[in-house]
Amino acid sequence: MTYWNHGVVSGMVIKSNWQKMKQHAFEAFNRDGRMSVHELEKIVDLGCADGSFDDQEKIVLINIISSLTRADMSDAMWAKVDELIHKFELDHDKEASIERLDDEHDL
Repeated sequence: MTYWNHGVVSGMVIKSNWQKMKQHAFEAFNRDGRMSVHELEKIVDLGCADGSFDDQEKIVLINIISSLTRADMSDAMWAKVDELIHKFELDHDKEASIERLDDEHDL
């Protein structure tokens, strides 16, 4: 099933890649129960493939980041998560579920 974004730009419907992102995340977690920085970058690349990063793709990214465990959170992953939060301007309400990672990091 393909999801089509309802936004129109220059008379064209923009295709959202949120389902591909979600599937790739599922496969990454299913392989070994973890997410690497490289896998997260590939997921973000899927979202950016059409030249934009829509709200559904942001929600998927937030859910992925929120699913990361302490075992996933290397220094490189912390840096990547911070970069993505700022790059895609993830709002503070959604970021609240990401902030719990900071609490776990301090343990």
